Amino acid sequence: MKTIAISLGEEEIIRINRILVDQDRDEALAFIRDVLEKKVKEADLPHCVPVFESSYRPNQAHHIINKEMDKNSGKSGEPSY
Repeated sequence: MKTIAISLGEEEIIRINRILVDQDRDEALAFIRDVLEKKVKEADLPHCVPVFESSYRPNQAHHIINKEMDKNSGKSGEPSY
């Protein structure tokens, strides 16, 4: 397993402090299931796909570049390099 970093918002930090003060085991478990589980799963997802990955499709980068160009210019076509 790799090391990950997650960020907590103000409400989540308040919730942790409340759990610690109250020593509420049920709320602690709920926090892990509601908040931490989701954040850990998201942080564990791959962010970059190597070319040799089975999920990689030929011309995948080309399609992404075209979508970005369409959003930015409102036009479609080949990317200019």
